[in-house]
Amino acid sequence: MRREIRIAGFGGQGVVTMGTILAVAAGIYEDLEVAQTQSYGPEARGGACRADLVISDEPIDYTKPLALDIFIALSPAGIERYWSEVQEGKTVVLVDKTLIPDAPKHSPQVLAIEATRIAEEEFQDRVVANMVMLGLLSARTSWVSLKALEEALKGRIPERALEISKAALRRGFELGSKLKAEENKPCKKKNDNQE
Repeated sequence: MRREIRIAGFGGQGVVTMGTILAVAAGIYEDLEVAQTQSYGPEARGGACRADLVISDEPIDYTKPLALDIFIALSPAGIERYWSEVQEGKTVVLVDKTLIPDAPKHSPQVLAIEATRIAEEEFQDRVVANMVMLGLLSARTSWVSLKALEEALKGRIPERALEISKAALRRGFELGSKLKAEENKPCKKKNDNQE
């Protein structure tokens, strides 16, 4: 099982932090093999950045993504720059709908939540939108548990932000669980209630 994830956004959104926390959660707390790489521009904030992860239950022989399983987009620039690597019929796309109101059409259907709006309105901290998205990822894939992500936060998030980050993770997980349940509901045929 080789799983590949790309997280793309701009500096200041916590893209690299997301990648690091996900790598620690998978590698230390889920006992999986992990390779995590990152790329960002010289700008401290506002420049394009990304984090790539390869997660496997076997040794990883190539550390870069070859065929993305998950693409998480936190900015329109992230969509624009990396959409060519999203594979129709394979890559699951998660987007922050607050910043990307019109994601491209894709199969499987793009999963969009208003992570930044939720972070601002419910937590009064725009920065924890990244934790909302990580919670969504955990619920949607079950590759890395919510508990493992919460454990991975310790020592990687400032103490003053730990509880709010955990709460944002849980909120994203809750939203992701609802989306997953809706996806798994059987479709009713129009004639079901007709004799």
